Amino acid sequence: MTDEKPSGGDRDPAEDIDDTRGRSAIPEPVPVGGKIGSEGVTRNRRSAFFRVGRMAVSPVSDYPVRRGARLNANEADRQIRAFLAQLAGERQLEFRADPVEMARENDLLLLFGPDEEEEFARLALTFPDETVKRWATLLSGGNRSEAFGPRSRAERRDEAAVARELQTAVLRRVLGGLLVLALLVVSFLGLRALVGRGSDGGPGPGLRFAQPIAGEPQSQEGHSVAGGPPIAEPALTAVADRIVAVVRGGGPIAERIRLLVPAADLPILVGSVSAAVFQYDQGQIALVGPEGWVERSCVRVSVTTKELRPLDVVRHAGLRADCPAGMVGRDPRVTCLGSSVLILAIEIPQKDRPKELPEGGVGWAEKVRFGVETPSKVGDPWEVLAVRGTIEVPVGEEDVVIPRFGGAPGDELTVDLGEGADRARAGTCRLS
Repeated sequence: MTDEKPSGGDRDPAEDIDDTRGRSAIPEPVPVGGKIGSEGVTRNRRSAFFRVGRMAVSPVSDYPVRRGARLNANEADRQIRAFLAQLAGERQLEFRADPVEMARENDLLLLFGPDEEEEFARLALTFPDETVKRWATLLSGGNRSEAFGPRSRAERRDEAAVARELQTAVLRRVLGGLLVLALLVVSFLGLRALVGRGSDGGPGPGLRFAQPIAGEPQSQEGHSVAGGPPIAEPALTAVADRIVAVVRGGGPIAERIRLLVPAADLPILVGSVSAAVFQYDQGQIALVGPEGWVERSCVRVSVTTKELRPLDVVRHAGLRADCPAGMVGRDPRVTCLGSSVLILAIEIPQKDRPKELPEGGVGWAEKVRFGVETPSKVGDPWEVLAVRGTIEVPVGEEDVVIPRFGGAPGDELTVDLGEGADRARAGTCRLS
């Protein structure tokens, strides 16, 4: 007599029948070669699957759970097969040693509702971790949460709830996109307003020219400029008293700045050069210093907004001076030249006639920065070395205006910027 083996190497189902309490019908194992007609058997079994009488309670309600030590994998599989057999009720079952294959082969996953899931979760308290993870993934459709078992009742959503959640997600994404767009627009408008108004961060109109005097003769271009002698406005006069020194080397510039510099290294003594702004047919800056300083100095002047955005940058090198290589600035017209006085033509945009900026917006003059620069030399320890000063409208004196002076080419002017801390700030020059 030929020995019979359970199909697929399955074990004898007799060891599981004791736990079913007589509620399921598990046929004898299929003999070898029993695949003949198996499709018809499966069809009949599935046809009768939903024709089993309906019960008021779950067939596994109050399923007996044995308390005690944690089971091994084989013991857990035996418990699960018994649970599945009781869950199947009077349905015909194809026995499999692997309870997962048994559940799939017999379509038993369709019978797992909330009550069955709760009972199975109680039963699984003594299962090995690997078995728990496997069944949690199986019952949840492959998306196992951190908790054991399938989704709870509250997590089971109908199609309407899913549609509402999708609509909410789309709405949130649209609102988020609109919010980001609004922030970008506000940032752009704020930046444009900041750049567009130049230095309109304060109440003052910036550096303003004096209005023409009624009855004063008009200027004759190339011949003479109407106006009196150059009388400086004290509020618009400054001294070059700030040292800017950066030593050569690598590393951040902030770490190479030096506050103390030997006087012998400086291009001029601190406080020895003063400057004031004037109007002589256009904007002018007059610089007054010790005798002979003009021909041996490199001078740079920058007209800027309050935020130090340059509007005009000029540079002038004396007859015996060189400017640092690569120093930015245009060569200006020299209005008046002397051994101790230098007057340069600069552009001073007014608030009522601002300068258009390449990056957009407009700006007008609120500061004039000037300095005497030291040219770089081979072996020189300084990358940058200068003595600088700044002319700007003082707080509380926003009504101050740039004074005017006049004259004709060839006239000799006396420029007096007032008394300094230790010397008179005056000198002569000849209009060109």
